Amino acid sequence: MKKTAILVSLFAIVILGGLFYIGWQRRGVNVSGQGVAVAASFYPWAEFARQVGGDLVRVTTVVPAGSEPHDYEPMPQEMAAVYDADIFIYNGSGIDPWAERVAPDLRQKGVRVINMSDTVSLLSAPTVTGQPSEGQYDPHFWLDPVLVAKQIGVIRDALAAVDPAQAAVYGAQTDAYAAQLAALDREYRSGLQSCALREIVTSHAAFGYLARRYNLSVINIAGLSPEEEPSARTLSDIAQLARQKNIKYIFFETLVSPKLAQTVAAEIGAQTLVFNPLEGLTDAERQAGDSYISIMRDNLQNLRMALECQ
Repeated sequence: MKKTAILVSLFAIVILGGLFYIGWQRRGVNVSGQGVAVAASFYPWAEFARQVGGDLVRVTTVVPAGSEPHDYEPMPQEMAAVYDADIFIYNGSGIDPWAERVAPDLRQKGVRVINMSDTVSLLSAPTVTGQPSEGQYDPHFWLDPVLVAKQIGVIRDALAAVDPAQAAVYGAQTDAYAAQLAALDREYRSGLQSCALREIVTSHAAFGYLARRYNLSVINIAGLSPEEEPSARTLSDIAQLARQKNIKYIFFETLVSPKLAQTVAAEIGAQTLVFNPLEGLTDAERQAGDSYISIMRDNLQNLRMALECQ
């Protein structure tokens, strides 16, 4: 009996120790170098958390590589990572509705939740050839590097609150990435300053914030979600408008079918180019080591080609 009691006591100590360890992990304490657990609804917020947190964070991206976030519904194991996180970052404004649904419950359970839509002045949803798109606001604000430079400060503050001992490191890494974003902004301003055209045609309405920042106009084939299907009449109207404006390139995206862009391009004898909204990376982009900065630079080069910039 005595031996059994000792074994039970030892077992209880092991269990309690494990719970204590998990509890400290859960609060963001760097146990065995594992760091603060951050979950992000989709790619850009995971990328920015990695840039700010560096080796001090473990970042999980809920929407997997190659998937489009607008209509994604997480699997149970993906939701488990969200509930196990110290910090959860999501976009809001309708692009990740599942995240908006679980945010109140996560807060009750002690997860620090960041709704990035709360950190920016939102644009109204754009129109598609005069018709309102689905949704009240445009959620694609991460495509404006000036806004991102402000939003990484929000991520920095959240990490410092969870892990105050490393606040100076988070601050330094934020400053370093902000400098890269400032350089990217300068490249866009310089690269788009002298162009023969100022209008682009895109497959879905993702580029309002970028267009506002750099004085461009956008003709959207589909609305805020790339899954929206424009009517044949809408496609005809867009083709006619693009022809009138002497547009020679129609932009399509990497994570959705290029069929709409190809249809309009074929109608007016134009070519197609990629304009990546950075809603997620493909497996090929990940393997190539692409990032927010590198893909935004690729977007700039394609913009310069389409707009006939000097």
